[in-house]
This record gives sequence, structure tokens and C-alpha cells, in this order.
Amino acid sequence: MDLFETADIVIYIKGRGVVVKEKSLLAFDTISKKVVATGNDAEDMLRNPQENIEVISPLRRGMIADYTAAVELMRSLLQKAWGKKPLIKQPVSVCVPKEITDVEKKALLDVLYQSGAKELFITDISMEQLLRELPNFPKNQQNVKTFISITKETPERYIAEQIAEMLRYAGQESISMERVNEIFQEKAEAFRSADEIV
Repeated sequence: MDLFETADIVIYIKGRGVVVKEKSLLAFDTISKKVVATGNDAEDMLRNPQENIEVISPLRRGMIADYTAAVELMRSLLQKAWGKKPLIKQPVSVCVPKEITDVEKKALLDVLYQSGAKELFITDISMEQLLRELPNFPKNQQNVKTFISITKETPERYIAEQIAEMLRYAGQESISMERVNEIFQEKAEAFRSADEIV
């Protein structure tokens, strides 16, 4: 399967602490189209490939890449966090990467509404900072008990995956590894020169 960048999803519940810490992965049967695993269970399937099972990341760099799969993923992770489907939808605060756009925020909020959340509060500060500053927030936000942090993967892994994707593309276009290496060296040298000028 193609390489991709996953997001880290952490769910914190007031009074219980971190109850979910998993990757944004979803595994489904390619024949029945049914979801067979999410999060860490899907990551296990990624390590041990099975026939007719595909693993995807509906969230990339903390942003929605596949709406329908993202709803399935978040619904599953919220059920893990809450233990069972709540009788009424619950308010949720969600922390997202700073670079996320307004359109991407709206897509994420839509996904969370579909996944079982009611009131939603979105912020680009870290969960740790949010929990520290919560007493200063408006009363309706202080009553939130479920907090979700969606952060992108570590920069080094992201770079490694992007390089792997470029190499795959080069192979499809019949560009030799020697030529790819030459291009990389040229770009790296140009980048260093520009950095020295600045």
C-alpha cells in the first residue's frame, strides 16, 4: 500500500486522564467494505498485512483526508474513550495543528458531530495548555469533560515518508535512483546556498 503520514489522536477525559492514545489508522475489508479495526489495532494489521485488508489514514497532518473513513475512525475512538455510546451527545474540545485552515476546521468539526459529539470547541493550542487555562474560559467550555488532541506525526517520520513517496513516483516515471539522488543533491546545495545568503 502507499505510504502516508498519520496523525496522533489523544483523548483525555476530565477525572480519568488520557484514555485513548492511538494513530489515525483504519483497516477495512476490501471485499465487504466493512471496517475491521481502528487505531492501534489497525496499526498491528499494517505491520502484519492480511489478504483483502487495506489500512488507510483518514487524517493526514491533522487534517481530514477521507471524510467517511474519518467519521468511522473518530466514532470508534470516542466509543473506546466513553466505554459505550452515551445516551446524549457530549460536548468536546479539540486541539488541532496551528496551520489548519478554516475550511479544514469545519470539515473536522463536521466529522466530530457525525461521530457523536454535541457542542464542539476548537483551538490550536496544545491540550496541556488548554487544560491549564480552562478555568479562564467561558462557563460552557469549562463544563467540557472530553478533550481530543490531533497532532501530526514527528517531522522526521513525515520527511522519510515524503521521500519514500517521491521514490515511488520516480519508479513509476522510470527515473533512475542515480538521477533522483543528483536532483536531491542539487536541491540540497541550492537550499544551503540560499540559507547562507540569508
